[in-house]
Amino acid sequence: MNFKQIERSCRQHLRATPFVNYKKYSIFAYMSGQDDLLAKLRQTLNEQGIDSFHILEDLVPIEEQMDYFRYFDRLRKENSPFERDEEVAVLFSPYESIERKKRSLTLLASIPDVGAYRSIETYHSSPLEPELLNWSSMALVSSRIVLSSDLSGHQQIYISSGLGGHDKKLRFFALFTTQDRQPLSDLQREIVEREFIFQLQKGEIVIEKFEIKDNYFTILMLFSFDNDAKSSLNAAVAECNQYGNFLDPKFLFTNVKILSEKEIAHLLEKK
Repeated sequence: MNFKQIERSCRQHLRATPFVNYKKYSIFAYMSGQDDLLAKLRQTLNEQGIDSFHILEDLVPIEEQMDYFRYFDRLRKENSPFERDEEVAVLFSPYESIERKKRSLTLLASIPDVGAYRSIETYHSSPLEPELLNWSSMALVSSRIVLSSDLSGHQQIYISSGLGGHDKKLRFFALFTTQDRQPLSDLQREIVEREFIFQLQKGEIVIEKFEIKDNYFTILMLFSFDNDAKSSLNAAVAECNQYGNFLDPKFLFTNVKILSEKEIAHLLEKK
């Protein structure tokens, strides 16, 4: 991290990206039975002694996150000086274009300045342009990373996830189906609800949403980075299958997006 302040009037030079190897440490979707990318990521961070990381709390598609990073890097290479107060004025002006405000948000996020952070935070809480909601979300986490790096002097890691997270917890979406796509009976529904709630609570996994449909069910969950959530899910499936082997042991486990009913139906047709 190498920032340089030019004059006391808050004119700043953009010197370096606040992200550290964000592409290397991105997390993407994976299926039960494949390599555990979370375990590999934990191992990598442990080996490098990195214990500080940031997770985007909002649900921003991965490609939009990558667009933000590419844009940020482009501004970094331009290395053009700017004044904080001028950029704040642009951000809250009703007359500036969306593209100009994208630039302001990104520039403000690049400096270790509490005033810049608060301006981004205020804008993000109620953006004048709804189209910039995701962009301001990215700018807010970027600014937080820059401030943390400046204050602590330690390397900061950003974990990219389409589903974001909350309070150092990752958010994942899981899809489970029945064997041969047979409808769940009332008893099987009760078993599924009981066993999954028990196993996830035991594993300190927060259930945000639990929906049981005709022949499948979905869970939206939060868990800490060092938690092996996959083991808890496998245990729940195994317990349910003690009562008739009615669940498919293979399930979808992703942090990229929440599948719609239409997407799930299409996926089940292919399986």
